[in-house]
Amino acid sequence: DEDGNEYAVENPEYARKRRKELYSLLLKKSNIPDFYHDIEFKDYRGNKDSEEFKKIVYYAENCYKDEFKHSHLYLYGNHSTQKTALACNILKEAMRNGMRGKFILAGTLIDKLMKLQGFNHDEELYEEIKELSTVDILVCDDAFDVQKSIMWKTESRNMIICEWDRFLRDLVSRGTRVILTSNFAKEPIKEHYGDSLHELIDRNFIFLHLVDSVKSHRKMDLEKIFKDMK
Repeated sequence: DEDGNEYAVENPEYARKRRKELYSLLLKKSNIPDFYHDIEFKDYRGNKDSEEFKKIVYYAENCYKDEFKHSHLYLYGNHSTQKTALACNILKEAMRNGMRGKFILAGTLIDKLMKLQGFNHDEELYEEIKELSTVDILVCDDAFDVQKSIMWKTESRNMIICEWDRFLRDLVSRGTRVILTSNFAKEPIKEHYGDSLHELIDRNFIFLHLVDSVKSHRKMDLEKIFKDMK
């Protein structure tokens, strides 16, 4: 300035470049399936004027703020209602705002948690779970489907319930934003997983019911691979 003092001024173009580089790094480490990397909110095949969709986009754009620290989403609906795509878009938008995030299938999560039980201490697996527990936002896909767990029909059922309860309770207490997707509403959680887990989710999660199916569109997209067949 006129007094000879020097000031550092951030270059907007450089700042955008750095944010883009950070997002690319976070996306690579997030474990979001490649299929969802290039699918954005604009690609949603459903009613973009619905209250559910608007809430999801609003949450995605603002979840990095402190007031969202103890707010979580539970996206549920039938198969092919784009739950996973929307959850991944929330996660991607959060990472664009510098948040550290992870994606994991519920079945994979429970499998990892169960393997850490007893005396089977696996340091690498322990570090994986520790990382899941310390990110800013976690998407857990396809939760609470008892038909997808072989161990559910064994004596391990109660242990699975305990692991779900312990893991989610830890995340909620830490302030980690949690996005759960499921084919089931909250009533089956109480039926199969008991009052404790049901109450934990009921009081900490916003339930958003998705109804617009993408199944017919997906079928048509698959058929396009044969369009040049003679």
